[in-house]
Amino acid sequence: MRKIFGKLTNAGVAETLKAGTKLIDEIFTTQEEKLQGKMELFKMAVADRDSARDMYAQDSWLQKVFALFFLLAWCALTVLMLNYFVFQTIELQDWQIAFVSSINGGISTKLSTIIDFLFGGAISGVNNVKLKTKRKNEDI
Repeated sequence: MRKIFGKLTNAGVAETLKAGTKLIDEIFTTQEEKLQGKMELFKMAVADRDSARDMYAQDSWLQKVFALFFLLAWCALTVLMLNYFVFQTIELQDWQIAFVSSINGGISTKLSTIIDFLFGGAISGVNNVKLKTKRKNEDI
């Protein structure tokens, strides 16, 4: 059992939780075993998040400077592109437009990672795990 939970926690937490709860439903037969397995999986996910927070609390100053630099560069390039395309206050040559657009596109792909780094990327899937299963048409 521990090996299964160990493998599940090494992958992405949100997807692992979803896959883990499905796996638990398939492996265990009684409701008590299913609930116990889901509780164990949830505890491991919470412990994983806590260790990640501890890890990011000790980040290097260089990582934070890079994240802020890329965020500020993206903002500056976006303002430059808005001035050119929308307000038409700047005259740029074709190669300059291509260069700025390429850099802005590259930074834009990393923008969500930068924002997650600066402000924390909460895993909504962990918070939405249902520990209780509804009974379907069972007579008591």
